[in-house]
This record gives sequence, C-alpha cells and structure tokens, in this order.
Amino acid sequence: MKSKSFYQLFLPAFLLIMLTNFQLTASTFYVDSQSGNDSHPGTREQPFQTIEKVNSLKLQPGYSVYFAGGQTFNGTLRLKSLTGTKDQSIIIGSFGNGRAILNGGSDTAVQADSCSWLQIKNLILTGNGRLSKNRGSGVELRHVQNCRIDSIEAKGFFWSGVKAVGGQNLRITHVYAHDNGFSGINVESDGQDSGGLEGSGQKTLHNLYIANCVAENNPGCPEVKENHSGNGILIGGVTNGTIEYCEAMNNGWDMPREGNGPVGIWAYQSDSITIQYCYSHDNKTSATGKDGGGFDFDGGVTNSVMQFNLSANNEGAGYGLFQYYEASAWKNNIIRNNISFNDGRKNGQAGFLMWIAPGSPELMSDCEIYENTVVNEYGHAVSFEPGDYPGFNFRNNIFIITNKFASIVHGNYSGATFENNQAWSTSQKVPFAFPEVRQVTPSDPGINIPATDKPHN
Repeated sequence: MKSKSFYQLFLPAFLLIMLTNFQLTASTFYVDSQSGNDSHPGTREQPFQTIEKVNSLKLQPGYSVYFAGGQTFNGTLRLKSLTGTKDQSIIIGSFGNGRAILNGGSDTAVQADSCSWLQIKNLILTGNGRLSKNRGSGVELRHVQNCRIDSIEAKGFFWSGVKAVGGQNLRITHVYAHDNGFSGINVESDGQDSGGLEGSGQKTLHNLYIANCVAENNPGCPEVKENHSGNGILIGGVTNGTIEYCEAMNNGWDMPREGNGPVGIWAYQSDSITIQYCYSHDNKTSATGKDGGGFDFDGGVTNSVMQFNLSANNEGAGYGLFQYYEASAWKNNIIRNNISFNDGRKNGQAGFLMWIAPGSPELMSDCEIYENTVVNEYGHAVSFEPGDYPGFNFRNNIFIITNKFASIVHGNYSGATFENNQAWSTSQKVPFAFPEVRQVTPSDPGINIPATDKPHN
C-alpha cells in the first residue's frame, strides 16, 4: 500500500485553517447590522454584524473596516496600538448609501489609543446626550500619530465631538460637532489644569490641522464647575497648528460656572498657531460668567497669528487677548485683517479686550494689531483691563462706535501704543480718554453698516 504524500496529509488541514481564519488575512472588512453575522468572514457578501467583532480583529497596515451606511451600530469601537504606514493607512468608514451611525450610548463612540497612520471618516457618531448620562466623546484620540478625522458628525456627548490628548501630526477636517457639552472640538497635550481637567501645561503636541469644521450649540457641561465649558473649537499645548475655514456658533449658553467662560475658537499654551478665514458668532456664556467671545489667544500663546476672521454678535469680546496667572509668557503675536461686528453684547463690551491676571509672574507683551475693523453698537472698540501691555501696537485699524456712551479706547493700561488708526462715532462724538487721540483720524470711513445683527445675511 502506498503511503500518502506530505501534501495529501496536510493540505486539507491547511485549507481548513485558512478558511476559518480568513479574517486574519483579508484586508477589507464589512459590517452590516441587519444581514451580517459575526461568524461570517467579513466580506461584503458575508459581513460581520457588530462593533464587538471589529474590536476583536488585529488590524494590520492597509486594512479597512466599513460599516453599512444608514444603519446603527451600538457600542464603543476600540482601536488600540494599531500601526499603519504612510502608504498603507488603517481606515474606518462607511459603505453603501449614506453614513453609518456608531452609537456610543453613555460612553465614547470611537476610541483610538497609541495608533499611527489611522483614518476615521464618513461616520455619524451619537451619544445619549450631555444631560442623559453620557460621559464620553464622539472620537477620543490618545497619543496617536499621523491620524486623520474627516467627514464626521458627532453629537450628544458629555465632553466633545472630537477630543484628542497628546500625539503628533493630526488632521481634523469636515467635522460637524454639535450638541455636546464641553466643546465641539478639543485638542490638548498631556497634563491637567488647575481644576483637575485634562489640560496643557507644555507645548508638546506638534503639527495640528483643523479645517472646514463647524462647532454649533455645544452649550456646556452641567457638572463641570471648576473651569469653563461650552467651547466651539479649543486647542492647548500645540506647536505648529492651523485652524482655518471653520465656524463656531451658539456655544456656551448652559455653562454652570460663574467665573471664566467659553469662547468660540481659541488657543492657549501654544506656539506658532494660525487661525484664519473663520467665522465665530452668537457665542454665549453663563448669566454671571466671563468670556463668551468670538476668538481668543489665551495664556502662554507665542509667535501666532489671527487673520481674515469675522466675529459677530458674541456676548463676549470679538477678539480676546488674555494671560491667566499660571500661564507661561504671552508674546510675539499678530492680529490683522479681522472684523468684529457688534461683539461684547454682555461681557467685555468691546471688539478687542486685553486682560492680564493681577500679579501674573509672566509678561504679556509684543503684539501687532493692525488693519482690523471694529463696528460696535454695544460697547467700546478696544478695552483694557488694568495691567501692563508693553509692545502692544494698534495701527491702521478702523473703529466705528454706534453707542454714544462708549469710548473708542477704554480702561487703564500702560505700554500700548496707537498709530494711524481711523475712528468714528455715528453720534459724531469720538470720546477718547487718552492722549492717543492725537494719533487717530476722527473721520467717517464710509462703511455701509448692516441694518441687521446678522452680517452674513
């Protein structure tokens, strides 16, 4: 009797192993909550069914997972220590008609920890709501590198629509983050703030790009009372970052805190930041809270630029330049070619507001503020809280006041200068409180002021 060859003995077993472990060798997986089954191989014809099954996969460079568009998948997608490459990213997205809905319930919808070259795109992320026991975020990134979030809608989370802590080389684009608690989009380096929340003491997160995003109606966290909440887009601890073509609106109205408050789009403890071509409007704060403004370079910002932005109808100042007590030095920033329209409706009462914490151990200095336009019905064009502002130079700006009780420049300060600005009051009174009036041209600039509080209409 002939003995069986090696191939005759082992080939059937080899084929069986390959079939039962197909998911380890395939590069694209599909998930369908209606027709799928977790015992399937995950092909388009035989898809998986649940997020739990995806969590069990060991995704390799070039692998993709697509959830069926228009369907809802409950649970948290957990991506841990996944490593793609520049040419073979790991992709999480949707297939078919529309975008898949990943419902995090009371938790985060998508978590990515210590991953690289990861793309999360074309999804709708939902939570139970900031007032309905959710304690997560839409996407939560921790210590990721070379990752991209694109075409995501995130709503109903206690913290943020998109939250990132630590990492390098992040791109966040075409995100619609609304009806969340703490913020629409929040990117921080590692650390904690004085209230115990995650915050950024060091500028260790390098290379951030946020573009074409909308942060709308993120009202605040009802249980966060030691610091602000209800921000639109907030970044901290970033070196080399850009925020452009974004919109923030109607955020912050349910912040419970009575102290410092939220802002539409802002940065703190960061270096080499550019905020440009953005629109921040109708943002708010609590009844007794501060801030609620359009844009802000806050404590510790250095070597940064705000340009070509529009701020309108915010309860706080259009453009806040602030230095809190614990921050590192604030210096070498530029604010140019921006517009403030009827900002400071409640707090700040100014197009531009400067504030440095009393006794701050670090200076706030060297800021060029030029070729901006302020139109204000509710308060001042420029307002200073008491402090020293060496190297703050206002030049070639246009200031228009339609409130006869307001001043062009208001407050007590030292160190700032005003050069070649044009100022006008529609009451034909130009009340200047300082000798800088000699450096101002009191003439009507001939601007057609909108009859509505909605300059975009």
